[in-house]
Amino acid sequence: MALLLAGIDEAGYGPTLGPLCVGLAAFRLPDQATPATQNLWDLLSSGVCREPGRGGSHDPAGRVAIADSKKLKLSNAVRTTHPLVHLERGVLSFLRVHSGSTPAQDTDLFDALGVASAWHPCYQGTARRLPVAGTEGEIAIASNLLARALVRAEIAAQALVCDVTPEPLFNECVRESGSKARTVALAMGRHLRRVWALATPEDRVGIACDRLGGRADYSDLLREALPGVEVSTLEESATRSRYALSGPDGRRGGIAFLTEGEDAHLPIALASMAAKYTRELLMARFNDFWSACHQQLEGKPLRPTAGYALDARRWLDEVGRTMSDADRSSLVRIA
Repeated sequence: MALLLAGIDEAGYGPTLGPLCVGLAAFRLPDQATPATQNLWDLLSSGVCREPGRGGSHDPAGRVAIADSKKLKLSNAVRTTHPLVHLERGVLSFLRVHSGSTPAQDTDLFDALGVASAWHPCYQGTARRLPVAGTEGEIAIASNLLARALVRAEIAAQALVCDVTPEPLFNECVRESGSKARTVALAMGRHLRRVWALATPEDRVGIACDRLGGRADYSDLLREALPGVEVSTLEESATRSRYALSGPDGRRGGIAFLTEGEDAHLPIALASMAAKYTRELLMARFNDFWSACHQQLEGKPLRPTAGYALDARRWLDEVGRTMSDADRSSLVRIA
């Protein structure tokens, strides 16, 4: 019997522009492991850390920083290093350990993470070489350190996936359900089925998720996501909600929804990094496409946007007639 430990988190829930990305990271731990006692930062401390060095530099020991993506993503105003340096190093290092190779361009990364980016021409542009913030040699060195830490702890990197909800599907879901929270719930449900499918009847499953706003009751979400699995409520409080899962084939597990889960569970933090890195690369394609269109039509480029409400309004004003009414209806999120 082994422990399958997974984490789920999102990036892009609040923006007006760009897709919603929900990441999943999963690890397989030794037989004696229990979800409540497994701190992967401690178990993998020779290869990972919670904080990188200052000013975009790496940890002095060369370890891979795994933390909440909002803490690792540097400001776009930073000029001394690329703002994605820490996100990229973590995601690409884990992918290299898991698959044996580093994605050479963003299309390879999307394939590795299970991302389909062909829903609109603005996401189908020229492939961007990876890594964007370092070198393949640096990723190889970091992944080797990480691989040794995993072997020493008898832990296997089981999965790193990003579920992407394109803007048209996001809007359709909001219209049908009346709530944008439903978009995250559906993506989370798809990830839960992925984790459950990875498990064998001999495995125990432990899943940790960042909480969905102020929601406390997730029992209906779990029953919808995992048909036939018995869901028992263990706790529903202001800070966490916990449930036991029992499948008819013998699979057993537990799931917790936590406030600030990225700081408590490494799999949630890594999932948030995969989601954020994917969204950043997709937004780079979005910006390149529309800037080129604007340059052709108006004779000047567009300042890029991360898609968040205030700057999205600025960008939508500046793009003007370059973006058709049909594209605005398709790509501007309604909630």
